[in-house]
Amino acid sequence: MKCSVLLPVYNAGEPLREAIESILSQDDPDFEFLIIEDCSTDASAAMIRSFAQTDTRIRAIFHERNAGLAATLNEGLREARCDLVARMDQDDMALPNRLSTQVLFLRTRPRVAVAGSFVYHMGRTPQLDRLVRLPIEHKDIADILPRNNCLYHPSTMLRRNLILSLGGYRADFHNAEDYDLWLRISRAHELANIPVPLLRYRLSATGMTLGKKWQQAFYAQMAIVSYRCPEWSIEQVRKQAALELEKMDKGDFLFGVVRAAVEDLRLLGQEEDARRTWWLFFREVGFRQKLRLATTSGWAFRQLLQPFTAPVRGAGSRQSI
Repeated sequence: MKCSVLLPVYNAGEPLREAIESILSQDDPDFEFLIIEDCSTDASAAMIRSFAQTDTRIRAIFHERNAGLAATLNEGLREARCDLVARMDQDDMALPNRLSTQVLFLRTRPRVAVAGSFVYHMGRTPQLDRLVRLPIEHKDIADILPRNNCLYHPSTMLRRNLILSLGGYRADFHNAEDYDLWLRISRAHELANIPVPLLRYRLSATGMTLGKKWQQAFYAQMAIVSYRCPEWSIEQVRKQAALELEKMDKGDFLFGVVRAAVEDLRLLGQEEDARRTWWLFFREVGFRQKLRLATTSGWAFRQLLQPFTAPVRGAGSRQSI
């Protein structure tokens, strides 16, 4: 086998079918497919069993209790039979040449510990996909990384033994486990993004709440503080991250999240999701905050008063960011 594919699953719903099928239809079939089902309450386990019965490359593990993402990922790294491990998320789609491209890249670049790629943000149809370009070489990634995560986790292929030697994923950095890992790796090893799209990444309105986005910002700040001060305890890191987050304008941050998410969904042809996302966010903020956001932006005010009427830009071709 040339590589392992690691797919953690929790309440994936119907998109899981496309995610699994996109891996099984890779142009090079020489891989193992490790799927770890983390005690879902939906039909995810039954779907995985159905696929496993028809394809021997699938090795499925079913948890009796929910372990969480970091623990599941570390379990998958330990269980993987190959040193090269491709990450996959339950609602994305790998392009047919993904695994063969990444295996070749890592075999010819032994200093690279993790290789991501350009991605498509998944549109309502493939013609509405938007290409996301990312920094390619380690130097550029390392310059940007202490400020922003510039690798898409489900697009990456990792060197298993190296990742485990660094302690794997850390559960203390909930929702930013990958960001913390990239920062730690970058101290002594190289990171890269392959300059071709190898994944269709799904943006979803489900679960995108303001509370979760603000919480994610906190854990990302923890990852940055830990990178700056690796000798600090987790408690010291947590306290410093909280102090630094207090300096941010929460309202401006959340408004930026709303605006970027809605605009991206619209460009992807997902206008219903865009509308749902906008009203979900505004339902969560208080009256004063809602009024401030609406009156400081003509764009926001229009969204509050009328439905989306502007045509979607970029229809008919895959757009580049």
